[in-house]
Amino acid sequence: MSFFIDTNMAIGYSVVHDKWHDNAVKFICETEEDIFWSNLVQKEYCKKLGKIISIVERFLKRANLLLKNNETSFTNYKEFENFILKETKDIPLDKNKKITILENFWWEFDFCYEVPQILFEKFNDYYDGFQNVYFTRNSKLENMIKLHDCGIDNYLRYLDYANKLFEWGIHSPDCKIVTDAHDCGLKHDKLVFVSTDEKMINNISRHNHSFLSIIEFRSCN
Repeated sequence: MSFFIDTNMAIGYSVVHDKWHDNAVKFICETEEDIFWSNLVQKEYCKKLGKIISIVERFLKRANLLLKNNETSFTNYKEFENFILKETKDIPLDKNKKITILENFWWEFDFCYEVPQILFEKFNDYYDGFQNVYFTRNSKLENMIKLHDCGIDNYLRYLDYANKLFEWGIHSPDCKIVTDAHDCGLKHDKLVFVSTDEKMINNISRHNHSFLSIIEFRSCN
């Protein structure tokens, strides 16, 4: 058996504040069989990861500046969270992801909240190190995942299959990725497609997908 992951799984592994981070890490780290992705998945992943890092950096930079200029002590985490969220509403990062980032920091350094200057210094360290965290996880991921080198436009070889998936309500980018997995399955027996997109997995699973060289569509949720 072998596995093929989509972009959501790769992002889930590398992005520590992603909703499915723990699930993706558990699957990728504990799976002993080969795990593949395609050129298209890798390209989408790098593009999305770059955007995420950029937005997170904006959020952390703003929070860092707020704490640098802050002179009020926070008596608990909620005061700290509300203060940061209120002043970063304009930054287009999901609120729950902002909270996850703040919680990760707070529970690591909560001993220092009584002194504003110390809180700033600790957060500044957290801010300085965040890119290294992402780049380290990215490096580990690329060492664990094997590339099924089928090219960016591989779906054109299986256009009828991609169109069939599209008729089922699968988004166009996912149709292309599934046909990449099919191509991978032709070379690697008993291929399982894994995603955090439970809606897509359920949609494909309820149809007859025997024309694809994929034995199972599995949700990692």
